[in-house]
Parts: sequence; C-alpha cells; structure tokens
Amino acid sequence: MESGTDYLLGQLLSLIFYIMTLIIYNRVRREYAGGKIADAINLIMMFLAILLITDSIDYFLQAFLSVGNDIKLIIKILLKLLALSVLFFGGLRFFSKPRVAMRIEHDFSGTEGIGLASPSLSGEMPVIPETVADAAIRSQKTQPTLGRYEIIEQIGKGAMGIVYKGRDPKLQRLTAIKTIRFVDDYDEDKVEKVKAYFYHEAEIVAKLSHKNIVKIYDVGEDLDLSYLAMEYLEGQSLETYCQEDSRLPISRIIDIITQVCDALEYAHIHGIVHRDIKPGNIMVLKNGEVKVTDFGIARAVDSTKTRTGIIKGTPYYMSPEQARGQKLDGRADIFSLGVVFYHILSGKLPFNGENLAAIMYQTANTDPTPPSDYNTEEGPPVVDGLNRAIAKNPQERFQTAAKMAEELRRLHIEKENLDFADLDQALTLETQGRAEGLPGGTVVIQQ
Repeated sequence: MESGTDYLLGQLLSLIFYIMTLIIYNRVRREYAGGKIADAINLIMMFLAILLITDSIDYFLQAFLSVGNDIKLIIKILLKLLALSVLFFGGLRFFSKPRVAMRIEHDFSGTEGIGLASPSLSGEMPVIPETVADAAIRSQKTQPTLGRYEIIEQIGKGAMGIVYKGRDPKLQRLTAIKTIRFVDDYDEDKVEKVKAYFYHEAEIVAKLSHKNIVKIYDVGEDLDLSYLAMEYLEGQSLETYCQEDSRLPISRIIDIITQVCDALEYAHIHGIVHRDIKPGNIMVLKNGEVKVTDFGIARAVDSTKTRTGIIKGTPYYMSPEQARGQKLDGRADIFSLGVVFYHILSGKLPFNGENLAAIMYQTANTDPTPPSDYNTEEGPPVVDGLNRAIAKNPQERFQTAAKMAEELRRLHIEKENLDFADLDQALTLETQGRAEGLPGGTVVIQQ
C-alpha cells in the first residue's frame, strides 16, 4: 500500500513538473513566436510530453488493459525510443538548409538587386524562410506566381524579405514585388495587428502621387506572406555611389538630395514620415530622376515592437530620437537624409561602430569628422548645410525638407555662379596676357 502511495506521489510530482513546464513554455513561446528558437522550444516540449506519457503508462495500462509486466516494459521502451527519435530527427533540421530555400537561391542566383534593404551589420543576408519560398515559387512546371503576379526573377533580398521582378497579367506591365514576412519578428498575438496596420499604411501611401515617390499598385497576402506590388524601376540605388571610388560630382549630389527633399516634403505634408531613409531606399534612374522607395513600410513595422525588442530601421542612418524610441516627425527623416548626404559626399559613414550600441552612442553624442577631410571639392557653405541637417537636437535642424531643399539649391546656384566667375576671370586674364605679349598667354586664377 505504501509503495502504491509513493508511486502515485511520484506521478503527481511529474504532473506538477509538466504543468510548470507548460506555463514556462507558454511565456517563452510568446517571446519567441516564429523562427528557430520557437521550433527548438516546441521540439523540447514534444520530447517532454512523450516522456511524461512514458512515466504514466503503467497507471493507464492497469486501469484499462490487463497486460503483463513484459508488455508494459516493451511499450515504455518504445515510447522512450519515440521521444529520442523526435529529439534527434527534429534537431537535424537546425543543421541543414531547407531544400526549397536552396532551390530558390539556385534559381535566382546572380540576381542581387537594386534599391533594396541593406544587409545586416554582420554583412550577411538572411536565409529565405521556407514558407516564403513556397509562397513565391509554387511550381517548377508552370510560371511561378505570387498572388496574381507572375514571378520573373529575384532582384534582391533584405532583412524583411525578398524583392522580385514580376508581371501583372491583367494590366500587362512589369512590377516590383516586395515580400514581407512578419511572423519571424513579432509576437504571435501581434502579427495580425501589424499586418492590418501595414495594409492601412500601404493604402495611404498608394494615394501619394509625386514624381519622386515610387508608386504602389497593389498590396496583398499569399499564404503567410504579405507583399507590395510597386512601380518597376530601371536604375541603381544610391548605394552604388557611396563608395570612395565612385563618388558623384557635388552638383549632381546636391541635385539628388534636393529631389529626395521634394519627395519627403510632399509625404510630410500628407502626414507620412518615412523612418528609414538610406541609400538603399533611394533609386537613381537612367534619366537622372530620383525615386524614394519603401514609404509606409518602416512606419508599419515600427508601430509595434518586435518579439526581441529590436529597433526596426537602419542604425547607421537613424536619428538620435529614433534610436531612443521617441515619437518621430519629419525632422527624423531630415537627419537620416543628412547622413546619406554625408555618405555620398565623403564615401564614409559619419557614425560607425562595431555594434548597434556603439553606433547609437556616436549618433547621439559625437560629432563626425568633417566631410571636407575626405572630399576637398566641398566648400564651407555645403558643410554648414550638412551639419545643420544632422544636428543632434531636432530644433537645430532644418525644420522642413522644403527648407533644406531651398538651402541646397541656393548653394548649388552660388557654386555655379562662382565657377562661372572663375572661368570668366581666367579667360579675361588670358586675353590680357596675350595682349601684353606674355609667353603662352599665362592664366592666373584667383580664389
């Protein structure tokens, strides 16, 4: 009798242990909804559940079946083998690459693209989630589709998803299709809320009509994958011109920045703050026109914290107030554009560091190296305008994108006038020199 009581007590303790584990599991699952951590947690819980059944099988067999001890032992051994098999074979998936992801990368190899999200701080692109691959490429025998759109090729990928070149069969036009997967970044109970907000933002941005803002044609969802169908652009992202060996003339840089200012001013007037201005979201077309992409996406994903509390946005270009999680207005975009301006002028980032914390500290507390140290073409007026754009205090920045554009255009005109004056002075001195018989018509240019 005493041994039976001990047995029941042991079973009760096992049950209490399992219930406590379930409570902990439920809390942890909310923190890590989606991704490999959640898969590992689910795997461990399945393993523990089978072990609990194994430990409790004696009671159930005695209550419902009349079997001998040998049969009980065999059943318990089989259940433990099942638990170990679940743990072993389930764990293998963490060390192998999904077949579908490998197939997609092979099919779309060499198509890294234009105007897309920058890689992570480590420089590594994220692996395409298997569900994304299944949604984007449904069949190897027919034309791949996403929603109603035919997928032609992958043109890039970033932290939030993949961008495809596609075709709208109804309207017979090319489109850029940007995919966004929320389940990996947000609590399970918040995913639907973020999706709804994303669709709402997309509808608002779709109503924007400005020559420097990429048009949004459609928004939708296929399986667990949200997507935007946008205007397809032929050109290059501004990232191409941020390297020291590919810098543009300062007049062209000012022209690009002022076009971005025009886009931001229009969006700000309509109540839209971009929140993720960076070279990868600025497209330079073959005709010289500039287009800003990803309006509304950053605001949607920033509306709710991610499961890990990660700040969405590109840290190198983030304003101090955005890094602190404060309420943002258009001046945050002006700061980010100022950082972009610095980057393409100098080929360097004004705020850099080995990790996110170091970058955020520099952004909030340190003054960058003057860009003129890297690019002697810049004059003091340009540097003054740049410094005003990246002022730590929003009150000290340009208060509107229109003011920033006005100032840069004024500097541009002044520089052109100065260049013309220098040329005119040089020609005058050359003419005088020739008239006076100076050898070779000596030219003297005064600065």
